[in-house]
Amino acid sequence: MTFDVVVIGAGAVGCSVAFHMAEAGLKVALVERNFPGAGTSRATQAGIGVYAKKPRPNLELNMKGAELYPPLVARLGQDVELRMDGVLNVALTDEDLQKMRAFVSKQHETPGYKADMLTGDEARAMEPALSREVAGAAFCPLDGSVNSLLYVQALARAVVRQGGKVLSWTEVKGVRAAAEHAWTVATSRGNLEAAWVVNCAGVEARRIGRMIGIDVPIDPNRGHVLVTEAVPPLITRRISGPTLIRQTVHGSLLLGQSEEMVGDDRRMSLSVLTAQAVVARRILPGLDQVKVIRSFVGFRPWPPDGMPILGEVPGAPGFVNAVGHSGITWSPAVGKLLTELVTTRTPSMSLAPYSLTRFPGWDAGRSAKQPESSWGIPDGT
Repeated sequence: MTFDVVVIGAGAVGCSVAFHMAEAGLKVALVERNFPGAGTSRATQAGIGVYAKKPRPNLELNMKGAELYPPLVARLGQDVELRMDGVLNVALTDEDLQKMRAFVSKQHETPGYKADMLTGDEARAMEPALSREVAGAAFCPLDGSVNSLLYVQALARAVVRQGGKVLSWTEVKGVRAAAEHAWTVATSRGNLEAAWVVNCAGVEARRIGRMIGIDVPIDPNRGHVLVTEAVPPLITRRISGPTLIRQTVHGSLLLGQSEEMVGDDRRMSLSVLTAQAVVARRILPGLDQVKVIRSFVGFRPWPPDGMPILGEVPGAPGFVNAVGHSGITWSPAVGKLLTELVTTRTPSMSLAPYSLTRFPGWDAGRSAKQPESSWGIPDGT
């Protein structure tokens, strides 16, 4: 089968890229070894996070993603529980409050950034359930949240409506350059031919990159989340700080903010879960009366510097990476930017700060002329 673009990975990023490209009239195949949203996009608090992003290029990309959410969701024509109601980042000590004030001041150097410093009483006026221990807070109105699984599945359905193909339960076996801007993607369901291949494989992006002899330095970062029973409204927006707290539209609370570089170890840590519950209780004393009904871990695709890896790979015309942490937030922007890259070659925002080439040794696995078998596709396929 021949396409203009093959997108590998049907999480938030891959589905957004595939949708925007199909919407622009390109013939698109979206390849996913499970089902859309089965990976990181399913195991997340699904915050649309702008407040704490740094450095400036990362902040700008996430701001653009948040800005594009409402019009994108309107085009999808489905309720994905989008709420652009901001985030309240709390400090429990005066020392942390001073650090927060300095951080917010620095963030305001980026045009369009918004966050207001609040006293503890002002924060409690916004969210009465906050404890007296909260010394102060910063309110950023740019943040929000979404039901990530509904969002991803709405995008996947929209890809099909626009004439694209979604190939679920399809594993990528190899990728090979047939010629300049001509790629073969070998899958468990046969070969796909395309002028462009977009690597949106999340925590599997490194494996896909190795198929063409490059190193995409993405490692899994494990995070824990506690889920409570549904209760009447306790908070009206996301709370961040020492931990993250979000109440869904259905009443359950999601609690947790942890980062662990533990490879592919999916086991839960009782000590991490306990620590998150304790600090959440310090922020919201009302949690004393709320039962935790389950917990889960998820893996974030983590680059060494925290910045996403985006753009066409030098020396591999037509092979593009779109991977990194916070894909839920920046997926609308990257879908738009990569579509501009493919259709006009001039994205409306420079992708240079996010290039793979910022990492030394990214092309160490490549040679001037590679045998076909080194591209992950056996000879003769």
